[in-house]
Amino acid sequence: MNASQRLPPAPTRLWRWAVLAVVVAGQAAFLFYRSSKEEARARAMLDAAKTPADLQPIEDAAPRGDHAPSRPGELVLWRGENHVSALATDGERVYFGQTYGKRVLSVPVTGGAEVILGEASFPLDLALGKDALFVLDKGDSMREGLGAILALPKEPGAEARTLATKIVWAGALAASDTHVYWLDHGSLDRDYADGLVARAPVGGGPSTLLAAGERMPTAITLDATHVYWGRNLRQGMGELVRMPLAGGRVEVLSPGQGNIRRIIVVGQEVYWVSARDFIGNGAVIRKAPVTGGPGLDVLEAKHGICDMALDEEAIYWSDPHGTGSAPSSRGRIVKTSRKEGASVVLARELSTPCRIAIDATSVYFETRDEARLRKVPKSPPAPLPFEE
Repeated sequence: MNASQRLPPAPTRLWRWAVLAVVVAGQAAFLFYRSSKEEARARAMLDAAKTPADLQPIEDAAPRGDHAPSRPGELVLWRGENHVSALATDGERVYFGQTYGKRVLSVPVTGGAEVILGEASFPLDLALGKDALFVLDKGDSMREGLGAILALPKEPGAEARTLATKIVWAGALAASDTHVYWLDHGSLDRDYADGLVARAPVGGGPSTLLAAGERMPTAITLDATHVYWGRNLRQGMGELVRMPLAGGRVEVLSPGQGNIRRIIVVGQEVYWVSARDFIGNGAVIRKAPVTGGPGLDVLEAKHGICDMALDEEAIYWSDPHGTGSAPSSRGRIVKTSRKEGASVVLARELSTPCRIAIDATSVYFETRDEARLRKVPKSPPAPLPFEE
């Protein structure tokens, strides 16, 4: 066989690597462009602080159609282009974080000018202290190990402090008068088996590891003696557990749960949301004595529960989907009596409501449409009937 008859050389695989490099570069460019756009929007919002004139009855301010108001008297407290990612209130102001705005803000409960309390890369959860607002900062939604606990002054001017760093995957936050407690979900490459519960002094100081090897712990709360959280096992199973505030033996209060989304202690009872998945589908609100026992079903939501709050009278919960065929615009805020179990709707036709908070008279909640933060009375004169 002469040179002209030789077969062509076997194709190299270098072209495959070249294609992969082009794809990766394209994705990186897209992510950089999206991040730049979000930061530009945030800067524009910083230059245009809200005024009391921005507070309007929702029936006048909201667009008609799928996001039309459901009740007179609902108020829009804050509008913005970035999603609200965390929510808390002390009865005088509402505190909230912005997912992509990278800020933590507050507004008066009656409406008015927003106050920027500080910056956080990804404010995931909030907890109120006496003089400070504690922020669980996820750090980066794409990279592990960048989470932190921040202490921001409630009034602007004082210096923000960092209480903890290097949180692998930030989970949830709670605070007492002396310490801030948090959950770390753990790392993906270890199948989240390295999750943990930790605490640090609110005034600053070394962190203390309370529980290690907690697989993807979720939802945290405190009472006078214990810290409570949800432990995730495999095959979608979980359990409600607790430990003394200073550390010690972990007690299993109620096994056989799903994904625990929220835990609240009221008196000698603990309430929690147990869901089929991480977004709240197939959710049930249960309760048990704080010393443990089988979970008693309080209510079951056909479509889902994203968050809840409690007072002595009722349970307030967010149904992100409602009963309509358009899940993105049929969400509801529901009130269920703790004694009779009857439910009424406080607000409906909402765009995927999730986070909620309450004070003595009102329920505050966030939505995904342009009216990001809203308020409704706990006891309206004519509440809407509840339908599954």
